[in-house]
Order: sequence, then C-alpha cells, then structure tokens
Amino acid sequence: MPIKEPQNYSSFSYVLILVMTLLGAVASYAYRILNGEEFRWSILLLQAIVAIFAGALVLLAASYYTWAAEFASGIAGLAGWSGAEFIKVLEKRFLKRIGGQGDDN
Repeated sequence: MPIKEPQNYSSFSYVLILVMTLLGAVASYAYRILNGEEFRWSILLLQAIVAIFAGALVLLAASYYTWAAEFASGIAGLAGWSGAEFIKVLEKRFLKRIGGQGDDN
C-alpha cells in the first residue's frame, strides 16, 4: 500500500506535459540558432531526449506533490528549455541531501 496516493492524471495531462516539454526543448534550440549556432538535426534530437528525461522527472514530482496538470506542464516546459541544466541542479540538490556532495561544481 503506497504511503501517498498518486495524482490521477488523464491521458490528456500526460500529452500536455510531453508537448510542453518538447516545446521547451525546441524553443531553447531555436533560441540558440537565432544566436548564430549552426542547425543540426542530431543536436535537436539529443536535446529532445534530454528534455523528455527532464519532463519525466517533473511528471514524477507532479504526481507525488499532486500538482495541477497546468502547473506541471508549465514546469515541464521550463525543464524542456533548461534541459541538462535542470537535471544538473536536481542532481546537486539530491547529492547535497544524501551526503554533502555536489557543492563543489
């Protein structure tokens, strides 16, 4: 028996979170292209993969903390925009909590 009942998201909520995550990733990459970086499909694909992982972490947090789907989608969009930076911040916080590591970088 779970300690906390998870938020029951509809399939629409999952799709909304996924779409916002991918929109954040594409917007971030488009911003980089506007600033002079050369467009490459491989980089866009890799950024989308990282963004989907960040969005999945947001989905898990949203389920645990029972966030509204709209709020979770907004956070997922920001996670998609931030990509690996979002994951690095979470990693540092997690390592700091479990043993004081992660504050040197």
